[in-house]
Amino acid sequence: MPNERLAFLEGLRGVLAFYVLAGHIGTLADPAFLVGARSQASPGLAPLLKALQYGHVAVAGFIVLSGYCLQLSLYASRRGTLGSIPRFYGRRALRILPAYYACLLASTWVAQNISVREGGLPFSLYLPVTDENWWAHFFLVHNFRPDWMYKINGVLWSIAIEVQLYLLFPVLVMVLAKYGRAWLLGGTALTVTAAMLWAPNAMKLYPWYALLFAGGMAAAKSAYRPNVVRGVRAWLGTAALAVGLLACGFAVALRAPLWVGDLAGGLAIAGTCFLMTVSPHNAVSRLFGSPALLGLGAFSYSLYLMHHPLLQVVYAFRPAGIERVDGMFWYLVAVTPLVLLGCWLFSQVFERPILRRTETVREQELTVWAPVELPLRPVPALIEADGPRP
Repeated sequence: MPNERLAFLEGLRGVLAFYVLAGHIGTLADPAFLVGARSQASPGLAPLLKALQYGHVAVAGFIVLSGYCLQLSLYASRRGTLGSIPRFYGRRALRILPAYYACLLASTWVAQNISVREGGLPFSLYLPVTDENWWAHFFLVHNFRPDWMYKINGVLWSIAIEVQLYLLFPVLVMVLAKYGRAWLLGGTALTVTAAMLWAPNAMKLYPWYALLFAGGMAAAKSAYRPNVVRGVRAWLGTAALAVGLLACGFAVALRAPLWVGDLAGGLAIAGTCFLMTVSPHNAVSRLFGSPALLGLGAFSYSLYLMHHPLLQVVYAFRPAGIERVDGMFWYLVAVTPLVLLGCWLFSQVFERPILRRTETVREQELTVWAPVELPLRPVPALIEADGPRP
């Protein structure tokens, strides 16, 4: 069977990244919800702005996707185990860091020249830019302190967490390979619970992201290494998706803690990934595999990194007279194609050359191995290359 691409993964990433972009359009137009204030939007627009407030769930989905993609790539080449750990770290660094550091420099310029001039929320969140928080961003430890976490560019905190999860990946792979899904998820859940109960300050480290990452890995094993007696059970993916969405609804309605909504959204994404991997021809798979969403997903990392600095630039150069929430929102919606174009150009410079190189090398060394017949045989270069999308 020829190698095939799990195209829906890119489409799903594209949708998640675009939702984060839409959420930041909402906060730029009306930052009231950041401080729990009453929205100044018109009655017709206010519900839409409220629906865009849950970007953290999309970030949780990115973490699940990352664990899913990385683990799935191991089943196609190394029977679910990691080869050279230094090589893995090198490949991850090559994939993540060039675009990250380019974004850090661009975001620093925007913060010092745009954010400081605009003032007020949300711009004040990114200031001041100090030597301390800049170097914390450089070494990807800015999530260790709340006063570093959201400076310069408010989305970069998740990249730090992603990189820290990569450091844990070899250990998680070993646990999954030796002891199975239950031990991986149970051990990770116990560790996360202990951190949240006994180290309250660790909440800003988002410790539950480790469980989301492990959940993605477990879902990949369920998809690619199903029980040889019971086989693939696609209904489990449908059930996880339905339960996750229902739990998200309850979390929103009950104003549950952040981690509750994130775990619920992560469950829904894990179920979606599993379902569309083992049943790749359903309507949802075709939707996320559509050319438009594939095109969006192809530069979703750059879209995630750069959308907010670019939004600030177009905000600063808004036409005179646009001050009210509704007018600002629709202005930012109108210039969104320019933001997308800017993110795409950024990806062509800082992502595509590296992707072309790593995909060529990976395809040359690839030997596909699968224990059971599955609908798809994914090409690891295409999956692993796009691992992180905070």
